[in-house]
Amino acid sequence: MDGGLVHKNPEICISIDVERDYRIDGVLSVRGIQEGLPSFVDLLRSHDIPFDLFISGETADVLPAGLHDQLTTIGCHGMRHPPGPRSYMNRMTMAAVRRNVTEATECIRRAIGLTPVHFRAPNFSADCRTISVLQEAGYQVDSSVLPGRHVKRWRFIPLLDHRGAPVSPYHPDPRRLSRPGTSRLLEVPLSPNMLLPGGPLGLGFLNARGPDEAIRAAAATPGRYAILLAHSWEMVDWHSRDPVATWVRTASSGRLQSVERFLDHFSGSAFVNTDGILARGAIG
Repeated sequence: MDGGLVHKNPEICISIDVERDYRIDGVLSVRGIQEGLPSFVDLLRSHDIPFDLFISGETADVLPAGLHDQLTTIGCHGMRHPPGPRSYMNRMTMAAVRRNVTEATECIRRAIGLTPVHFRAPNFSADCRTISVLQEAGYQVDSSVLPGRHVKRWRFIPLLDHRGAPVSPYHPDPRRLSRPGTSRLLEVPLSPNMLLPGGPLGLGFLNARGPDEAIRAAAATPGRYAILLAHSWEMVDWHSRDPVATWVRTASSGRLQSVERFLDHFSGSAFVNTDGILARGAIG
């Protein structure tokens, strides 16, 4: 493993979670998918940049036409993604995990015409049982680990602990997802944000802090790949009357100038999607 080795010119991966809007009232709406995502995808295509779409099963049937082409990796983002611990797969029974993966996979297959082989759990919440189910279902990649992420509920109930996880692709231990081992599945960890400990290198950070800070964070990313994690609901403007948290309004924008500046800065770097990462395999 290359552990904490920093690559000064990392390859860039734009990975998009296509999911319901992140609302505090729990209502399922898809404004981000219908209004923001098409323009974001058009921008990437105008630069011939490959990208990922990790699609939540509950939103698969409302995807705008023409979102995916030969530049696109299609992945699964689980079946449902309500806010809070209800969507944490590591808190589900094994039977519930299996139902979740099976149902979501079928929803995406019907909507897209492709069976996904890449998976990302809501809230980075996969565990070793999730990996076992994914392998049974024919998946080849999981991208749920965020190195350094440590989440507790009410400050004492552990929900997630990815401290010490590798920062570059690896095959996980069947007994512990954040540790290298012998699983057939390839784990493609998301990029930790070196300027925001515990958080991802993400579109929300770029929108909130601006392109210069996001460029600095991407350049400081340990490992071979700098994966910019985007969510569809971060691609529209939210206003004071909308039922979203203040931080969601700050992290979201329908204007793409900052994204384009970020992409232009890395125009001399290689861009890759998860299909390309899978083709190269583990780094060690």
